[in-house]
Amino acid sequence: MKNLKHVLSLWLGLAIQLAYANEVMNSSPKEMVELVAGLPKPPFIIDENGNGMQLELIRQAFDVSDIDVSFIHMPLGRNIMGYRHENVDGIAILPPEYDHPTIYLSEPYITYQNVAISLLEHNFTIEKIADLSGKSVVSFQNAKKFLGDEFGKTVSYLVDYREIHDQKKQIDLLFLRRAEVIVLDINIFRYMLKHHSEQYVMKPFKIHYIFNKRDYAVGFKSAELRDKFNYGLQITKDNGSYQMVLDNYLYQSM
Repeated sequence: MKNLKHVLSLWLGLAIQLAYANEVMNSSPKEMVELVAGLPKPPFIIDENGNGMQLELIRQAFDVSDIDVSFIHMPLGRNIMGYRHENVDGIAILPPEYDHPTIYLSEPYITYQNVAISLLEHNFTIEKIADLSGKSVVSFQNAKKFLGDEFGKTVSYLVDYREIHDQKKQIDLLFLRRAEVIVLDINIFRYMLKHHSEQYVMKPFKIHYIFNKRDYAVGFKSAELRDKFNYGLQITKDNGSYQMVLDNYLYQSM
């Protein structure tokens, strides 16, 4: 009887293994989508083909349709050239009004919003770009190029205006009172605050929304991929997982 039970157990184990092997052999591989994306810029892209708010939102939307996503990273100014030459499925970030005969634009999925930030103790009234006059301002690199003529003209008259590459240093300069106003993307600010270890960043501050926000979409080579992404994006917004990605990267007490 014991031998019979042992034989039956062996046969059952073998049957399970064969069934599993058959399922693996007959299962179709997951669909793969490859997109051109920009270079690392936390929190949007933290490392290439890895972490980052922007990459996670795209992956999550496609996961609804059981599609994997990988990214090829290059400077944003080369994304159209990369799309043409790399034979990829699309571009991870384009303005929603972008018009190209072979690109199908998704619904906007992420927003960039440059702001001015000052310490509350200064009691500044900054309701428009011209209100930066007379203040010490530190902005991100090439801000005069990206923020338009009015900003460029205003800061050109400032006695103390600087542009720096290290955006963490912008945060330090503000809270150490070495700059009265900093100009940067609100999500970069919130990310830096969340990951800043120094206590001095806890001083009360004020955010001045003097620049227009910019929504961005994904551009795809087919309407089918666009529709799958839009469907998944809406699902993630409805079930709360979209907001969970944002909350995971950004300082919330604002």
